[in-house]
Amino acid sequence: MLILNQAFLSSKNNFYKFIGILFVAKLLYLFFIPITPQEAYYWFYSQNLDWSYFDHPPMAAYSIWLGTNVFGDNIFGVKFMAVVWYLLTNLLLYKTVLRYVENYLPNQDKNVLAFLSVLLLNLALFTHIYAITIVPDTPLIFFWLLVVYAVQERLISGNKNWWLLVGVALGLALVSKYTAVAIIGAIFFFFLFSSKHRKELLSPYPYLAIIIGFAIFAPVIYWNYERGWASFLFQSAERANTVSSLRITYILQLFASQLFMLTPLLFVYLFKSFSTVIRNWKAKENLHLYFWSAIIIIGGFTLVSLTSLVKMNWLLPGFLPIIAIVVIVYSNSFLNPTKLIRVGIWSSLVLVVVAHLVMVVPNITLGNGNTWSGWEDAADKVYKIQQERGGNEKIFIFSNGYKAASLMKFYLPDQQNTYAENIYGKRALQFDYWGIPQSLIGKDALYVRSNRTEYDADLKEIRKYFDSVEELETFDYKFIDGKSARKIICYYAKNYKGQNR
Repeated sequence: MLILNQAFLSSKNNFYKFIGILFVAKLLYLFFIPITPQEAYYWFYSQNLDWSYFDHPPMAAYSIWLGTNVFGDNIFGVKFMAVVWYLLTNLLLYKTVLRYVENYLPNQDKNVLAFLSVLLLNLALFTHIYAITIVPDTPLIFFWLLVVYAVQERLISGNKNWWLLVGVALGLALVSKYTAVAIIGAIFFFFLFSSKHRKELLSPYPYLAIIIGFAIFAPVIYWNYERGWASFLFQSAERANTVSSLRITYILQLFASQLFMLTPLLFVYLFKSFSTVIRNWKAKENLHLYFWSAIIIIGGFTLVSLTSLVKMNWLLPGFLPIIAIVVIVYSNSFLNPTKLIRVGIWSSLVLVVVAHLVMVVPNITLGNGNTWSGWEDAADKVYKIQQERGGNEKIFIFSNGYKAASLMKFYLPDQQNTYAENIYGKRALQFDYWGIPQSLIGKDALYVRSNRTEYDADLKEIRKYFDSVEELETFDYKFIDGKSARKIICYYAKNYKGQNR
């Protein structure tokens, strides 16, 4: 394979050309794909800028705000910063491995291993998913790696000022997603178990970094303080309430999802890397920083999966240090690949290409996995119904969840405010904090939902809040084989009575 040729990989120009082509290709790809429900929700965040939000800290919303203020409230504007974070993550991984090799492996070609690390990163499916999807994980991955890079620079250069960057990176990681707090534990354990660097814990600089990080995170803490610690409790105590007895299905689901996110090739090397470092603990001491920054989140959530469902994206930050370990330990395996590794590389490429095609095929039937089809057309049709019956001054639009409500708002021609299940007394995450205007009482409404059977029971509750609720129209979105990908149902609800009905 030409791209794995050492002469090719040793050229910095080739690396920058490669990453530049990927960056432009991702930007062009944005013109052909829909918005996902989560992105629409975070876009709704960005329409109501705040220090934080019920589900997550604000970095995703700020990223979307920046993109849409430059390019407009369209799909390209929403997703633009995802591609920027992707570019920055690739560049940072290149620099991180480059610095490791030139310091700890002076006989190796640093450009080859650094470039190879970026190639392996782009063989993973999660890289491409989050290169075009702006969610809290997208900036978190970058800032997690930035913490690791800054600590590594502190060790290599001996300059304690790098702890200042650690603090800034930590703060911005926390502003991205709460799970960033785990990197503190990773860095602590790294120094605690390092005979060479343990004395660093006696220095005030690591603690200064934590202070800086939490100073940057302070507005999120203040937002929570004003709201009874709502977001912190939701992401901690309420998550803990979902813990059950030991269930093998949860960990099997986790393994299946990570096999998908990494593709089989890198999934196998994840286990091989952990095993190699543990079995050669003293000999691989220079890899301990990467090891701890990976195992703390991958191992932690794997343990959680023994008793609770773990979402497939929760482990992502730990994958970048693992890729660095894979390159450093197994570079020869990839530079001189066996037939089996070649099959692994090609299968990863095929999966990456197929994943890109899935997003551009209209109404592809993926069951509940297709979360995007139909909503743009449905929003246009619902808007026309609303206009025919008196417009948004007489009729408001709501759904039975934050995802559908956010997609409707994004795709409605006037992007009017939409409402979620708090309209009929259920909890609605961030929608609860945006509230239900008193002006809605007495208005009619259009209730819009997909045809998932678990949503049928909501009609009984909704009818308590209106004089009547009748089905108006069902929009059926079919794949080319005639199979329905999604049905979206619109109901007409008369005279909203409000919460004090």
